[in-house]
Amino acid sequence: KQKTAYEILSGLVGSEMCIRDRYQRRVHGDSQILMEVKNPLLDNQAKVIKEALKYEPFPDPQTKEKIYLTHTEAIDRAKVISNVKYLLAMILHKGDEYIGYMTADFELSDTSDKIFFDFQGSQLLFCSCNDTPIPGNEIFLKRRVQLPKKYQKVGHNKVVIAYRNEYATNGNGLHHFVDPEDKEEYLYSNFEPFSANKMMPCFDQPNLKATLKLITVTPNNWVVIGNELELATLLLANAGEKLKELGIPAALINKELEDNKFVFREFAATPAISTYLFACIAGPYDFFISNRKPGEGYPPMRIFIRKSLKKYVEPYAEEFFNITECGVKFYEQSFGRKFPFSKHDQIYCPEFNVGAMENVGAVTYTEHYVFKDPPTEERKIRFSETILHELSHMWFGDLVTMNWWNDLWLNESFATFISNLCMSIGVGLYKYQTSWTQFHKGKGWAYREDQEPTTHPITATVENTEDAENIFDGITYMKGASSLKQLYYLISHDTFCDGLKEYFKTFEWKNTELKDFIGSLQNALKRAGSTIDLDAWVKQWLCTKGLNELRPEIISKDGLITEFRVHQEAAVNGDPICRMHMLDIALYDKNFLATTVKRVLIEPKPITVIDILKGKPTPVATYLNVNDFAFSKIQLDAPSIPAFQQELNKINENLTRLMIWRSLWDMVRDGKASTKDFLGLVVKQAALEQVEPIFTSALGFAIAATTWYVPIEFHKTENTPLFEMVIKRLKIETSENMKKHLVNHAIAFACTHEHKLLLLQWLKEGTQIKDAILSQTNKYSIIGKIYEDKDFPLEEKAKLLQQELDKDKSDEGLRAKKACEAALPNAENKAKLWNWFLDENVKENEHMIFSAMAGFMSWEQEDLTKPYQEKYFDVIVKIFEKRTRSYAEEFFYLMKPHDNTPEILAKFENLLKVVKSEEKTLKKCVMEEVEDIKRVMSCLLYTSPSPRDLSTSRMPSSA
Repeated sequence: KQKTAYEILSGLVGSEMCIRDRYQRRVHGDSQILMEVKNPLLDNQAKVIKEALKYEPFPDPQTKEKIYLTHTEAIDRAKVISNVKYLLAMILHKGDEYIGYMTADFELSDTSDKIFFDFQGSQLLFCSCNDTPIPGNEIFLKRRVQLPKKYQKVGHNKVVIAYRNEYATNGNGLHHFVDPEDKEEYLYSNFEPFSANKMMPCFDQPNLKATLKLITVTPNNWVVIGNELELATLLLANAGEKLKELGIPAALINKELEDNKFVFREFAATPAISTYLFACIAGPYDFFISNRKPGEGYPPMRIFIRKSLKKYVEPYAEEFFNITECGVKFYEQSFGRKFPFSKHDQIYCPEFNVGAMENVGAVTYTEHYVFKDPPTEERKIRFSETILHELSHMWFGDLVTMNWWNDLWLNESFATFISNLCMSIGVGLYKYQTSWTQFHKGKGWAYREDQEPTTHPITATVENTEDAENIFDGITYMKGASSLKQLYYLISHDTFCDGLKEYFKTFEWKNTELKDFIGSLQNALKRAGSTIDLDAWVKQWLCTKGLNELRPEIISKDGLITEFRVHQEAAVNGDPICRMHMLDIALYDKNFLATTVKRVLIEPKPITVIDILKGKPTPVATYLNVNDFAFSKIQLDAPSIPAFQQELNKINENLTRLMIWRSLWDMVRDGKASTKDFLGLVVKQAALEQVEPIFTSALGFAIAATTWYVPIEFHKTENTPLFEMVIKRLKIETSENMKKHLVNHAIAFACTHEHKLLLLQWLKEGTQIKDAILSQTNKYSIIGKIYEDKDFPLEEKAKLLQQELDKDKSDEGLRAKKACEAALPNAENKAKLWNWFLDENVKENEHMIFSAMAGFMSWEQEDLTKPYQEKYFDVIVKIFEKRTRSYAEEFFYLMKPHDNTPEILAKFENLLKVVKSEEKTLKKCVMEEVEDIKRVMSCLLYTSPSPRDLSTSRMPSSA
């Protein structure tokens, strides 16, 4: 590949390729003809490139160093740089690497030694600044291309950089994937927050918005998706005039590329957008095109998918388009702004690291949303929310972008809230109007993280891009979205949308800060005649950290309430403050019919007396925050606990019933209730639950309880009643949708040899229950449980796995194979895998390695995995120093010890002492692990009413 790079770049200077002696000389007649076109700009460029080629191509000697862009550096660049325009030409080969040719035009208000391009590339082939060649060893270091002051000038500057780079295999940068089914190769980019510079040199910060003109040269059976529409697609051999027109040296037309019928594509320049929103997706993707006519008011839309997966997407493509179209109409009406870009492509991407990414005009999605088997309704709702979440970013995030990552919540909190609002009231989305129930399920993520020692305000302090990576969390997404939901409830729909319309009109194509968004809402409040002051709300909710706990207290006489108090206190690790909450309160009579008092204001003090409830009948049970407008942990008062435990299924409101389940689960996590009693409640009440998200939440809490809050020696004791309940219900269940969940949870709760024998029978013969069909994922999960069990013969395990792999040639099958083989109860196998995990030179795709890690630390193999507990603490610091962030985090969580003992706690506490302050990601992981172990060890874990003696019990590791 290096030879190819030199040949292409040397071809830029004329017909004869000036390859150094160790490379073959060659003459390209076509290139010679094209270079004869008289163009002073090209002639000058050729001279510059020829001069630059005198310097040795230069790799970054510190390419594995973890270098982050600081906020201070970003401020310094933004002070002097403006009007940035990129032209990027990439030759995208099959294989391991590609060639890039980038020109950057920009204005400087002053010259500065603090100007550099961020660039995590393999090799700098040449660079020039204002027509002056610069040696690579002078400027390429620590993942940056420095621009020395002596080469700059006030006013217009032009930088040309050619480079060689390897495709990414960890999902960040320009990721490369080979489909094991048909051996086709696919590429996609993923840049947020700081990975655009892994594909191209750039000023990689959100407030240096720039236009991007993309040019690609690819194999002829590939399609390419960029941010904008294609302007021209030509065989490379016919692209000479286009290259001339674009100011790109025509000798990029390498004869080998011509002979292989590579294709040239030119895309329209983007409007000025942030670099993390740039996109390039390429490969033999298949696609669906929306059949809507241009006059109907929708942008052009396509859905792209790997060829081997097209058959799974086709049944849902029309629904995909419909959801998008309903979202476009809702957002245009709510925001007062038409869809701002030229198109809206949506692409399923293999090995995608997150749920989706809002690239301008080219939204990318994980293939977890490819429904190989009929999806549950809950899964379809989650995907619908993701579609609408990313669509909303076209306005909130792409059209108007935060100035720096401390206001990331302006993107993510808003998109999370507005997508759920769209699903609940948007025209044409009636099938998804249970979205607020799903929304509450997501709030558990924020509740948990807001009680960690690493919690932070919604408007976080972000000193560098590592901090930015660490705040893609439950606070930024769900706590922020919950705060916006409460604000929406407080100020009304019309006022909220009025403020949004002003915001987009005022700040389109610009970067904003918190004050800009709040200012627009405050102006709308003034126009509506409201006296609400949002500054106080901002200080309480956006600028402080931690979760408040709310608890009712009722004083009664003669069956009537004489005083209703709401107690408020700060939860663990939060700021010691009380906040204002607006919520609804439900009082339940003996028949569990509710009297709901709406829009109750809880004052920012320890006790608020609710006078409006004085004189009402004393309820059997009470619940604060029905309708879920407040963000707080809701505690139950003493009379409500047994009442809800006995009659939970009588609560008619689905959202309230789900919230009560969460309050009961919080009592377990907080050491205020017995895990054993809670699991008994799940067995009793979940057997009666008919609403999908509530049922799955209750069983999800049960999985967490048996995994983390039950001593390991009692796992089978507590999982068995859950397994039996699920099997019993599966046999009588009539809903095909619920049967999918019951099958999933039967596999999850299976823990004894007898349970696994039943699963093995399912694998061989089917469940023998109508409509209870095993998905391919179910089959691999069953095989995984059998693989880790020493009581099943190795030959049988191998046969079961191979039978599925013979039918399934996909990457899912390969990952399942890695996980199963890693789960084998064999000491030699474990030792070999451990060394493989530690080998920095392994070229295997990271996602495959993660699958093996997931199978390595089996609960049932303590005798085999215990030796690696000590080794884990010996290597973890080095892993974070030397490996990618994604690799280090997966290693930390997948390979950590299962036991929560005082000894393991001490080891993590000692690790915390030696972690350097600059290792922020590792420090965050360890701090949270210490907190989680302490929580487990302090809970009423198994028996009631007193805590279990943890010095004699081994507790499972919490997540």
